[in-house]
Amino acid sequence: MGISLGDMLIILAGWISLIMGYLINITVGAVVILLLLRWVNDALGSNPFGRLSYYLRKPTNDLVYYVRSSQFYFPLKQALKIDPTYLLVLIAVAIVWYVALSVIGYLNTVLYGLGTSLNQLAAGAVARGVYTLIGTALLAVIFFLMTLMTIVFINWISGRFNRSAYWAMHRISPLLRIFEFGGAFAGFSFLILWLVLSLAAGAVRAVFFGS
Repeated sequence: MGISLGDMLIILAGWISLIMGYLINITVGAVVILLLLRWVNDALGSNPFGRLSYYLRKPTNDLVYYVRSSQFYFPLKQALKIDPTYLLVLIAVAIVWYVALSVIGYLNTVLYGLGTSLNQLAAGAVARGVYTLIGTALLAVIFFLMTLMTIVFINWISGRFNRSAYWAMHRISPLLRIFEFGGAFAGFSFLILWLVLSLAAGAVRAVFFGS
């Protein structure tokens, strides 16, 4: 018995989740190792203009520079009485790791829902298949908006993906203006929109997928 298109999408979702999860974890691990090597090199007092220092510091120079120019650097330095550069970089890497895995989870959910709906349609359960397809389409829209917000957030944290972040911000700006209430909630539109989308995704899952 052959594999249906729906089953192929479900299998693809699993493979994408597995492979991208490994790639993201490897990338984060590499960044942490490079930061550790940089810290050891600096702690040993190596010549900052030497060849070894150059190659150890170059991969993480952009991250370190961005962190030291962020609005959190000097307040945290005053509070902790130490240089918080590596702490902030690790926090930024951890946040990027989390949100990147979240985006992969969004894609996995949409592909799984699409595959399930196709299997239901192929089995003759037309009403249930259409119902699941509608839920999948709604989740796809919600997750697309959340992915745009994730790109903007990663750019804010790490300074990466400037062009993509500009495009994403242009797309979600009308929604952000809706949730800009002013007063005590001034400046919280981004967080409010994220919470609303998260609640909407949970509601769609409960109604259309029963979970």
